[in-house]
Amino acid sequence: AALTELAEKSDLLTYEFENVDQDVLARVQKRTGVLVPQGVKLLTVTSNRINEKNFLRTHGLPTTDFAKVASPAELKVAVKELGFPAILKTVSGGYDGHGQWDINSEQDVKNMLEKWPKNLLAILEKRVDFVKEISVMVSRDNCDQVKLWPITENRHKNH
Repeated sequence: AALTELAEKSDLLTYEFENVDQDVLARVQKRTGVLVPQGVKLLTVTSNRINEKNFLRTHGLPTTDFAKVASPAELKVAVKELGFPAILKTVSGGYDGHGQWDINSEQDVKNMLEKWPKNLLAILEKRVDFVKEISVMVSRDNCDQVKLWPITENRHKNH
């Protein structure tokens, strides 16, 4: 309801964050006719960590090793395949450390299995040592003019 109200008062809607409900956005766009210049399809890739990693690999970009994890049994298999250290993340909805669990030992696996969240769909990612994480923001207007914004460094504590 709030998104519909916003759309009715706006010439266009944009998003800069992948945790936007694409189904709701598509319905609101159809109902109100509001312009969504980024489209909704982009969210199919960016809102799902498995889709995102597969998309990157398909386009020749490297990613850390990963495995889909939809059950405690699949976590055990994924850990055997990827090893330690790793991070278990929700496939969607998590951000800035929310929906993430360090998996650095058999004890971490045991602890996770004991408190397995109901209906968790996750991805286990092999931990990567890195110097820094950066973000690059790119925008395009309705005249296909592309603007690259300054590169920024992301700094995280505890994920």
